[in-house]
Amino acid sequence: MENLDLDLEKVLSEISKIESKEGIKMAAALLLNALMKKEREIFLRDSIDNKANGYYERQLACFLGNLGISVPRDRKSEFRPAILPPEWQKADESFQDFILNLVLQSYSPNKIKALLQSMKLPYSPEQIEEIKEELYNQAKELKTKELPENLFAMFIDAYHTQIKDTEANRIRKAVIYNIIGIDMEGRKNLLSYYIYFDSETKEDWLQILNDLIKRGVKRVMVIVSDDFPGLTQAIKALFPETDHQLCFVHMQRNINRNMSKQDAKKFYEELSIIKRIEEYERALNRFEELCKSYEKKYPAYIKGLLKKKEHYFVYKKYPEGVRRYIYTTNVVENINSRIELIRVNTGGYFQSIKTAEVAIYITVSRIQKTRWQKPLPLIKSALYELRQMFVKRFYKETQFS
Repeated sequence: MENLDLDLEKVLSEISKIESKEGIKMAAALLLNALMKKEREIFLRDSIDNKANGYYERQLACFLGNLGISVPRDRKSEFRPAILPPEWQKADESFQDFILNLVLQSYSPNKIKALLQSMKLPYSPEQIEEIKEELYNQAKELKTKELPENLFAMFIDAYHTQIKDTEANRIRKAVIYNIIGIDMEGRKNLLSYYIYFDSETKEDWLQILNDLIKRGVKRVMVIVSDDFPGLTQAIKALFPETDHQLCFVHMQRNINRNMSKQDAKKFYEELSIIKRIEEYERALNRFEELCKSYEKKYPAYIKGLLKKKEHYFVYKKYPEGVRRYIYTTNVVENINSRIELIRVNTGGYFQSIKTAEVAIYITVSRIQKTRWQKPLPLIKSALYELRQMFVKRFYKETQFS
């Protein structure tokens, strides 16, 4: 491959603004694994008596350090990914250029295709197109996979961005809805994502919730969201037994936007005391008293708070150890912020819906292979109590196992 004569230190410095070096290594390994798997599929397509035979682990040395990759095998030991350097040889300068560009272009399937073509792999243009499409197909699987029937929590949030509409050939406003769940074993997982052009709407939320139900979700103990118009009604209609927690952190942030600086400071201080109250009813009563003391001065704002007061303190109905996980939408906002950094560092908008979907897939895959691999400790320790609550709410006299 043509040497692109890149200043690696400079480029790595730029990449480090997106995420840590370990994250970059994981991205490179993830992309290599996906491309090698598709290579094997193409290699075995016309074979009658040869089949896939698992993987072997290898440490591939490059300028990022050792990449832990899973190299696909076949039963006859005839396949070796053409995308890798020659066997027993270290990654040379051209391959290191390829790895670097793979990381830089990892959110653009079309750029990956061009990169593969530049390597002169022993595949036709159509087969290289298939290899490129494999990343997109894996991203699509996140939107079609079967979902668990029972969930402890579901976090939903809308991320507003810009995506190029390839049909209209113009950049448009778009919304990416990311849905994260915590199952009844305490594990986090991206349940799905949805991308729509234009602005966030009640109709979008109804479609999303109905799709989650269609794919298997039946019972959720608590849904955590921001205060989106129409969402509370949609949740009540489709998940009538589910608690709906409005993001407490967003409510706190909005105080400064709706009150004078002096009043906001006093309101916030009192709210911080209420937040430490253990009992749901007592906290709710104190919050109502606080709101009413400002009712004459800020009638419209206080009316809105009082109307939704129960939804801000739902988390206090749950065991103390798990409350930290469900009083805010931070878990899904963290995903959104990572995707936002990708957008900023790839020209200020996503080149297509496919590009946005691959960005989501790569972002979430990294986290699921690391931080989300094990159950959340505090939820795991409260599982017995949570299951008893689950049975009482959804199964009544049936025992949950």
